[in-house]
Amino acid sequence: PQPTYVAAPEPEKEEPATTQEEAPAATQPSSDSGSGSSNLDADQQKALDLHNEARKAVGNEPLSWDDSLASGAQEWADHLAQLGSLEHSQGEDGENLYMGSGSNPYSAAVEAFLSEKSQYNGEAISGSNYMSFGHYTQCVWKTTTKVGMAVAKDSSGASWVVARYQKPGNMIGDKPY
Repeated sequence: PQPTYVAAPEPEKEEPATTQEEAPAATQPSSDSGSGSSNLDADQQKALDLHNEARKAVGNEPLSWDDSLASGAQEWADHLAQLGSLEHSQGEDGENLYMGSGSNPYSAAVEAFLSEKSQYNGEAISGSNYMSFGHYTQCVWKTTTKVGMAVAKDSSGASWVVARYQKPGNMIGDKPY
């Protein structure tokens, strides 16, 4: 089946536009090096590496995996799997959401987020322009330092992925790099 995306909500003037209603999501706890953590499984590590490769490509520092962000993401992923719908949590963290199937949901989600790069042309975030690239820009946002991700499976076996980011990105009037 095709992955399901949640569309990005409208950003507010002083609040981060951190939720997206039709896009993937991913976040996880931090490591000291920013390059990985010994407690991550292979797919989680690949998801972190994909984030950091994309960030390096635009000159931004690597993210660290954060267990606290991942824990909160797990609670929300469990909720979404029961709900059967991609809805943002409206919390203070940056957040990307994804639903799909397959054996590597973490990396599949990040690949989907990063696939929006082709839609981003370097412009500042406005209240209406980031709907097609907001997942990508959250992944590479310059002031974001931590990610935590979680997956929950629903009764049909679909994976619901939540990625949480600190500090949140997609700030109105700013650029990711």
